[in-house]
Amino acid sequence: MFKKNKYFALGMTLLTVIIASILFYVVLTNIGIVFGKISEFVDILSSVLFGFAFAYLMNPVMMITERGVRRLFRSANITDRGLRRLSRAIGVIVAVLVFIAVVYGLIAMVVPELIESLEEVFSSDSLDSYYRKINDWITKVTRDTPIESWFQKHDPIKSVQDWITKELDVFKTISVAFNEVYSVARTIFNMLIGIVVAVYLLVSKEKFIAQSKKLVVASLNEKHANRVLEIARLSNKSLGGFFVGKIIDSLIIGVLSYIGCLILRLPYPLVSSVFVGLTNIIPFFGPLIGIVIGGVLILLQSPIQALYFVIFELLLQQVDGNIIGPRILGGRLGISDFWILVSITLFGGLFGFIGMLLGVPVFTVIYTLIAQAVNKALIKKRHTLELEPYYTVQTVEELDRYGPEFQESTVFASGDSFETVYDPDDDFEYEDATDLTQQF
Repeated sequence: MFKKNKYFALGMTLLTVIIASILFYVVLTNIGIVFGKISEFVDILSSVLFGFAFAYLMNPVMMITERGVRRLFRSANITDRGLRRLSRAIGVIVAVLVFIAVVYGLIAMVVPELIESLEEVFSSDSLDSYYRKINDWITKVTRDTPIESWFQKHDPIKSVQDWITKELDVFKTISVAFNEVYSVARTIFNMLIGIVVAVYLLVSKEKFIAQSKKLVVASLNEKHANRVLEIARLSNKSLGGFFVGKIIDSLIIGVLSYIGCLILRLPYPLVSSVFVGLTNIIPFFGPLIGIVIGGVLILLQSPIQALYFVIFELLLQQVDGNIIGPRILGGRLGISDFWILVSITLFGGLFGFIGMLLGVPVFTVIYTLIAQAVNKALIKKRHTLELEPYYTVQTVEELDRYGPEFQESTVFASGDSFETVYDPDDDFEYEDATDLTQQF
């Protein structure tokens, strides 16, 4: 009876809209609390999230190993099911061992030299030497200027040293250090649990994927289910290609940076090169962050060598951006540098370092979905997808002359023409069309 009563249906719709509006207002006015709760929830699930991330990174190694094992034992008297189990077991073991070896290698190379470098940089003799160098440089620059007398009277560097000595709270420092040690220990524990979670995910990844698809199909109608599956495929392609490509690219840049630092005889070559390689994973800002960290570290040892380091790294980043990166990543991400900057700023501000890593691939997926929606709507209206006519268009009627050219030239991946697949009353669900984002 309620379903047939249109007034009841209208009332329920209005009530739903009102409740949704109230909830949106409450969330908007308490956005800080909401993000705080989300951060707490993410922190609770950090071990599981680590597991998903590790499994995603180890999956290519596992798949390569599985293919090799299948070719190796293809002629053996083993059933297909047995061969699949054997290849999966060996693939998971090899992937975990490679992952642990890479992590251990980075720690073994970086941590000892980093500790040694920090001890050298922040030793009392080094700090006194830095103070004298900075003081002599400022005195030389400000000589015979009005600033010289003010500098000699106030000595801001000495004032900073005195302030640090006076304001430094030993108990507060111990408390902060304890909290940092606890945080590091907890992160290491979560990462170890994450490796266990990653093993479970890798062993039964097909089952988990099938269960996810089953849930989507059961929960949504056919149209929305197809859309969700399409978004999942697009996200996997974007994230997988981005991270695997960036890891390989960053490894190459780190090695080249280390070789260059050795040739130029710069101090702290390994530590600065590792920072350059790791931060290179972050698009746009990442290389600059690595250059700044390495440059500051070398600056404390020798300003002129720090200048050499910055110049060399800037040249190396130009080579990476124009030659190495495009070759490995297969070209651009599909979005302009402006949107890369926006995505890193937005997601980095909301989710910190993890947001800076995931911002570009996630935004690429969002951008692609919007581009597909816009171009599908233009196809239904029989307007061109070419961007050039929209630079000078003043009215929609001016676009009509581009319609026939577009219809005659548009051919889909299936080989059908525009007129064959186009139906004005259809919702346009032809997923085998050629890339609809290339003209956006």
